[in-house]
Amino acid sequence: MNNNMMHSPFFKMLNTHELAAVASISQIQHYKKLNHIFYDQTEMTHFYFVEEGTVKIYRTDVNGKEQIVNFFGPGELFPHHAFFRTGPYPANAVVVEDAKILSISKNEFETLVKMNPELSIKMFKYLGNLIVDLQKRLQEKILEPTPQQLLLMLKRLALMHGEVENNDFTKILLKINKQELANMLGLTRETVSRNFTAFKKMHILKEDADGFIEINLHKIKDSK
Repeated sequence: MNNNMMHSPFFKMLNTHELAAVASISQIQHYKKLNHIFYDQTEMTHFYFVEEGTVKIYRTDVNGKEQIVNFFGPGELFPHHAFFRTGPYPANAVVVEDAKILSISKNEFETLVKMNPELSIKMFKYLGNLIVDLQKRLQEKILEPTPQQLLLMLKRLALMHGEVENNDFTKILLKINKQELANMLGLTRETVSRNFTAFKKMHILKEDADGFIEINLHKIKDSK
């Protein structure tokens, strides 16, 4: 496993024996940009960790409109519920840049957990932290006004996929456009554009010549 994986919150909890056991049932797969890892409603046989690159999780409604669920970068696990649910994948997973993915069979992992009960405890701790984050995002959606929802989403993307510049701004290293941001929050592109204009006037956000978004994390307040 490379350094990105060793910094994963899940793998950091494992001891040397557990890491070796998980590595023994893992496979490295390489995907080119825009290749799918799995499709919505196909049989859920594996879960995955991103070693390199970025993965987009999305659904498509009956009218063909894309709803982005999340982006995952190095060290992150998807889909989260693969550990405790059977049935099909609940969404599509596509790589947005060339990616190196660690693939783990659900069946083999379940067998491994039965042989190493401590592993299941660590997995539940990891999933517990994810649930707290999902609850926080739901709270933001319900309680926060639209501008704050958008800022908090940009902050989350910057912390997960960002690179600090020399001027207090953090560049989001995802080529994500306004329509995709709108899809993630259930907004219109026009609403996102209007808020971007306001954020730029407040010196919270800017866009570089290549279209990457940069934000000043120091000026974004957390939700209450």
